[in-house]
Amino acid sequence: MKKIVLGITCLLFISQSKAQNLGFQLEGQLKGMESSTWLLNNNISDKGAEQDYAPGWGTTFGLGINGYFKSVGLGVELLAGTHKGSYKGVVLTNEYTSEVQLKQIQIPILLKLRGENGGYFEIGPQFNMISSARYTFDGFGNTTSDVKSDYQNYTSVVMGFGANMQLLKSIPLGLLIGMRLNYGFADAKGVDAFGNKLSNSIFYPTYEKTMAVSAGLQIGFSYKFN
Repeated sequence: MKKIVLGITCLLFISQSKAQNLGFQLEGQLKGMESSTWLLNNNISDKGAEQDYAPGWGTTFGLGINGYFKSVGLGVELLAGTHKGSYKGVVLTNEYTSEVQLKQIQIPILLKLRGENGGYFEIGPQFNMISSARYTFDGFGNTTSDVKSDYQNYTSVVMGFGANMQLLKSIPLGLLIGMRLNYGFADAKGVDAFGNKLSNSIFYPTYEKTMAVSAGLQIGFSYKFN
């Protein structure tokens, strides 16, 4: 995957040097995002109040580079972030909360459309590589465990929109503000709200995929190279 990112980046730089007369422009970005994050699984959903979802929050930051031919472009980013699946429930009369925190390297490759006034739309695949996964339980007993082996890297589709507003006429520096939605269409596997493997056929005779979903506010800066 790193070779793909490096290859696309080199291609954009080569295109910049050869295609300026065709309306080509290279743009670098520095960005961060705060997102509402979820790990959705139908077997967990079917448990009702025993295993219920709670809001999770994740933070992502990193760099991106875009190459535009006029209003149409291709972008690639290298991001580091967290994706949390949070739960709450009641067993008999005992309440609890639990959480899975995934640390990830994310590589989106996006088709980009931009307007004359700075508006943009983006869509494309994102490759999510899990570097660590930690499960915590707080309720009738407290526990923390490493569950990385229960999760797997997955692919998602990303869609975003917003505005890239130039800050000063004399400097090609822009302020980037937008929304980004992320839906994992490949199985991330994982554990339930109690830390049990979702692949355990004793607890879950019918296996269901785990979908990582997030929606967040993205903010950052862009620089347009001449």
